Amino acid sequence: MKLHTLALVGPIILLLQNTIFGTAFQPTLSSAPPQSSIKDYIHDFWSKPRTGLEVESHVRICLSDPKYSYTTENRPSIQILSNEPPLLVVHNFLSPQMCDDIIQTALQSGNMRRSTIGSQQETSETRTSSTVWIQEHECPIPLRLVADKVSSITGLPTSHMENLQVVRYDPGQEFQMHTDHQDSFNDLECRGRLATCLIYLAEPVAGGETWFPALTSASGTNNGVLVTPRRGSAVLFWNTVEKPGCSNYSANMFLHADPRMLHAGLPASEGEKWVCNRWIHPMDFGAGVRGL
Repeated sequence: MKLHTLALVGPIILLLQNTIFGTAFQPTLSSAPPQSSIKDYIHDFWSKPRTGLEVESHVRICLSDPKYSYTTENRPSIQILSNEPPLLVVHNFLSPQMCDDIIQTALQSGNMRRSTIGSQQETSETRTSSTVWIQEHECPIPLRLVADKVSSITGLPTSHMENLQVVRYDPGQEFQMHTDHQDSFNDLECRGRLATCLIYLAEPVAGGETWFPALTSASGTNNGVLVTPRRGSAVLFWNTVEKPGCSNYSANMFLHADPRMLHAGLPASEGEKWVCNRWIHPMDFGAGVRGL
């Protein structure tokens, strides 16, 4: 049986009163949806536009698992930058040590290469950074944590995710306007990129923001949304018009890029910027996108 939104009013209020972001959080059986229906709830949640408060409450529920072992120093905080389409930032998504571990794994691999774009993985002057793909066995604790948290928030299994793409931007390097999903990705075995989790691993001294020019901010202004890099913070958003749970959705359907999610990685004017990307597909991730 599907768990409808009205059934969640009580649990959400309980979470707001005794949340992981307060002085203490003691999960109880009444503080989250039944496990048998949690996936139905998550898919239903993203099937229609939501208010910023609804999105924040949803993410609080999804990150409330005691296995994440929050302390006073590392409790996450949620910032809603756009209500529709949803664009949110989770600060303290990863600890500073985990960010460093991912960067060191990328450097020690010896495989940093010029970044590419598109399903054919071609180099372009629109993207001038360096990239390496790393697998979970190379840096198991941070990568498993990222996968579990993203799966909880999106309702999609970890097997639907690409390996982690780690990207270094030297001063002046950038990724010009683009969408993370392209029509050509529908030809891949794993289909298109439904959603993105972008994590800032190291922030530059100046510059390096992520710019969404077509979005209306949560405060109602229409001049776009600028995300300032902050170490350990994750930016989450859906890339496609179609989302799990929406009418007639299926894993095999043709996915259309949402033009409102056009964005750019602006150049850092001083210092390096390191980020990592975790992209989520509508089906088990197979051959198609490099980094498998």
